[in-house]
Amino acid sequence: MRKTSFEYHIHGYRYAPESFHIYKGLPGQEKTELPLSDEQRYQMGYLYLTQGIKSAVDYVKHIERERERKCRLYMTYGFMLKENPRSYVYCADLRCRENDPLAVRLHTLRAFREHLAQSGGRIEQSVECELDGRYRPIHTRKNYVTADFERPIVVWLNIR
Repeated sequence: MRKTSFEYHIHGYRYAPESFHIYKGLPGQEKTELPLSDEQRYQMGYLYLTQGIKSAVDYVKHIERERERKCRLYMTYGFMLKENPRSYVYCADLRCRENDPLAVRLHTLRAFREHLAQSGGRIEQSVECELDGRYRPIHTRKNYVTADFERPIVVWLNIR
């Protein structure tokens, strides 16, 4: 089976590099225009006119890779604490994109609520211990806080 690759088509006016547009698609299918800023279109057009289509396409691929690596805004749900109503707790592992449908976001909320319900809403906040002569922990004390299930909140995360 042969691997198919994307085809690029560049169109613009020779004396106006900022007028260049690039289209991307699979062979035999309709190509869609890639959104570029005016400065990026100018740079792509300049590279196309001076160094050829390969340089211009490589520049556009570089822009696409940067967009993929860029920080994305995620969201998750959390709960206020009963002991300190100004603090909250959330799980960064249970997250969804901000533009996910409502069903996905509600699934995240339910999963987090079920995770907390297993321990009665108690979360281990910190651990204190003393060390013996050989640096082994003794007299371990765990401090817990309790989540208030009545007040869910939305927490926004910037994750790479």
